[in-house]
Amino acid sequence: MADLVYELSFKGAASETLIGAFEGFHVTRRHGITVVRCKLPDQAALQGLLARIHGLGLELLEVGLIAETSGNDGWATGRDDAADADHA
Repeated sequence: MADLVYELSFKGAASETLIGAFEGFHVTRRHGITVVRCKLPDQAALQGLLARIHGLGLELLEVGLIAETSGNDGWATGRDDAADADHA
């Protein structure tokens, strides 16, 4: 099964302590906004992360699906290129 790569942003520049709540994820702070980029296996994991953000009292600004990775960590495109070649 493919992992889904999400970016979630919330208001405020997270402190080092707060960043610790997102251990294992890539966290950046810029212009008063904190962005968390993470690879999640499914929607249940995303819901868990959203619950964590809510539980910490953070103001969620945006959630975006960045990419889907295949089992070998390559990027999945959602297209069957072999099938496209047959129709060329």
